[in-house]
Amino acid sequence: MKAYAVSGQGEQPAHIDIDPPEPEPGEVRVRVVAASVNGFDLAVAAGYMGGFFEHRYPVVLGREFAGVVDAVADDVSGIEVGDRVLGVVSKPFLREGAFAEYTTAYADGGLIVAPDVLSDAEAASLAHTGSAALAILSAIDEPEGKTMLIVGATGGVGTLLIQLAAAAGATVIATGRTTLGRELVIELGATHAVDYSDLTTAIREIAPDGVDVAVHLSGDASTFSSLVKNGGLFISPILYSPEMFGDAERVTFVPIAGYPSAEALSTLASLAGSGDLRVIIDRERAFDDIGQAFGEFGHETLGNIVIRIG
Repeated sequence: MKAYAVSGQGEQPAHIDIDPPEPEPGEVRVRVVAASVNGFDLAVAAGYMGGFFEHRYPVVLGREFAGVVDAVADDVSGIEVGDRVLGVVSKPFLREGAFAEYTTAYADGGLIVAPDVLSDAEAASLAHTGSAALAILSAIDEPEGKTMLIVGATGGVGTLLIQLAAAAGATVIATGRTTLGRELVIELGATHAVDYSDLTTAIREIAPDGVDVAVHLSGDASTFSSLVKNGGLFISPILYSPEMFGDAERVTFVPIAGYPSAEALSTLASLAGSGDLRVIIDRERAFDDIGQAFGEFGHETLGNIVIRIG
């Protein structure tokens, strides 16, 4: 099968041909139709995840996907061949990935039947990003009434988090580099949209004493951690330990992994299926153009970049 993978330590990702994976106990195999580009994928490609995950080469890149179940392990129930699903490749090691014709995922907590109302691109952009957004929100005790700054708000995680946080009663301040980005975050439920290039001035005008919570989805944490009030929260899926954060004595630092769960995927599918949660798609790229998509990621994109595979 065709795949986009890193073949060895220090090597650059490339299109390769490998055998399709076989589902191991508890897993299903999925014929991938679409997969979304995430920051995690770029980190793996750059070699940044070597200290956090075992790499079993070749490591196929890609985390979240939509597709059709192709095979199931003997011990799997509740998911059948032919089911249209969305999910996450979430294993304790890196090997299988979503940027391939086929991938495998855990039947329990790794995927769920996709709502019919979601397009393939939308279904492929919900499980990983949505799990991260839910994990961030769950780290906040009683978000109602709290002021939350989301830096990197126009990406896949941010556009979902804005909606979830606003629905939970938080006052959301969301960054956007462009006019279109700032218009989008307001449309999604943010109370304030601010330009990242002059963040300190904007936040001091809105919240002179600082925000209750800052969510770090992009940029340098040190440039805005001071905008959190004493005793507030600084939540990051990018920084993995307090040693990576320089202000941990003044504010509470919370690293987020965003691993999926059956409960989280069910919640996301229900919200998206009912229309209460919008999945924003910026653009779609062909499988042969994954390298281009990696280069575009985070550069004034709004929502998700999706790779068409099947």
